Amino acid sequence: MLIMSFGCNSKFSDTNAFVSFGDRFLDYSRVTCIRKLKLTLGDNANTVKDGSYFTSWIDAAIKLKIQHLDIDWAAYDFFTHRRLRLHSCETLVYLRLSNLFLDDEVFVVLPCLKTMYLEQNWYSSETNLKKLISSCPVLENLNIVASNSDAQVYQVHSRSLKRLSIERRILKVLDGVPGIVIDAPLLSCLSIHDHESKTFIVKSNLESNAKLYISLNYVSDKHCCLCLFQLICLYSKLEPLPQFEYMSRLCVSLHATNSIWLKTFLRSCPNLRSLILEQIGYVNYPEPQSEEESPKCFLSSLEFVDIYFSSQGRYIDMKLVSYILENSAILKKLTLSWDHHSTKGEIIKELLKIPRHSTKCEVVILGFKRQAPLSPWCKAHQGEGPDATYL
Repeated sequence: MLIMSFGCNSKFSDTNAFVSFGDRFLDYSRVTCIRKLKLTLGDNANTVKDGSYFTSWIDAAIKLKIQHLDIDWAAYDFFTHRRLRLHSCETLVYLRLSNLFLDDEVFVVLPCLKTMYLEQNWYSSETNLKKLISSCPVLENLNIVASNSDAQVYQVHSRSLKRLSIERRILKVLDGVPGIVIDAPLLSCLSIHDHESKTFIVKSNLESNAKLYISLNYVSDKHCCLCLFQLICLYSKLEPLPQFEYMSRLCVSLHATNSIWLKTFLRSCPNLRSLILEQIGYVNYPEPQSEEESPKCFLSSLEFVDIYFSSQGRYIDMKLVSYILENSAILKKLTLSWDHHSTKGEIIKELLKIPRHSTKCEVVILGFKRQAPLSPWCKAHQGEGPDATYL
């Protein structure tokens, strides 16, 4: 793999030396083949105002049957100097573009490309990104990280895409209405971390065993932030939620004020086996009504519950713990941990007063943890450790 980097840690004395080396090495009259190429302009490469030689190098790499191409222009110059015009390539299977301005004229064909990373780029129009994705007929993995200056609607249309990740955390421009439109019938894994987009449309049905990782916030004109979980449950007041019959494991992070909606959502997960919950904050909400129906999964499938209390105070939500213990018929294990210095002894006394519907249920108290060991994005529990208490 050839790595060419010009920046704060570069071995090149100036831009001319960098360009001269690239021209010599990528002279396709002297080189017969190159498989991987990484081009990087670092933070202090601000003297580079013309990236045209990047295009000539890419043209040479295409003629040399390039398979992996990675381009990152991290220099802090005005982004229009970073214009890149892609060209068709029959051998490329991996492409990463970062901090670039992609030109209007995107009529490329990338017939073998399977993995593409697009990180903090600028697109001259909304159709620009759509055309690029559509030019990859066998694309399977797509990762998009939005620039904080990009308020466009991302349109992802692909008949082959299996895994998609989109991240848009902060938006520093006021014009435009950011959004996401997804049409990918083979999609089996979807991850969206977006606090700025106003619309989300998924046109195709996901597979029954598809994995979803979604973190969204909506902000209204009154600057009231609503999390996706709360919006789903508010929607349930208009019409019943669909049944997620194939969902066996649910990871969710929500504020304590939204915990009252948890039971509403769980009623749509009749076969849920494992629940991983991070509760942030504390609220003294009313006791549930006795006639309130418990979620079906509490009676027939729920076996494992892990709760991490990030309470920003000194409280453990014992009402939530009590509700789970008293209503889960086949629960095998409930694990509790928190990020503040509550006294474990006091919590144990309260737990011992709570009746358990399941006679086989074991309660594990991990106690104080600075970071959530049960983050909704983690894949598995990392171990209980020597300080765990079993009840």
